[in-house]
Amino acid sequence: MAELNQKSVLVVDSDEAILANISNGLKKRGMIVITAPDGYEGYLRACQEKPQVVIANDVLPSISGYKISRLLKFDVRYKQIQVIIMSSSSGANTEKVFSQSGADKLLSKPFKFKEILGLIQESIN
Repeated sequence: MAELNQKSVLVVDSDEAILANISNGLKKRGMIVITAPDGYEGYLRACQEKPQVVIANDVLPSISGYKISRLLKFDVRYKQIQVIIMSSSSGANTEKVFSQSGADKLLSKPFKFKEILGLIQESIN
């Protein structure tokens, strides 16, 4: 996964432990990691930093991960940013909301860190 070196990723999650674990794991692999603890800050950071990939939890304070995706994907300035949504929900409603958001990938919780790496790899290639 050397090709992930120096790739930029924004991780948005209100759970400090999850945010730290994901960001530390990505940093160890040479990635440039940006973090945000809520949806509003995540959206602002995505617009300012223009990372290659955004990984956002579906349920966040202020703006959901799905809303972040929709705001980015339906704006020509940011639609190239790949969006991965982390969700502990499943079912038809989750699939519908995911589809409407324009996000690129859905990552079901619980997950293994290598799944995140695989999705980032797919998203960047």
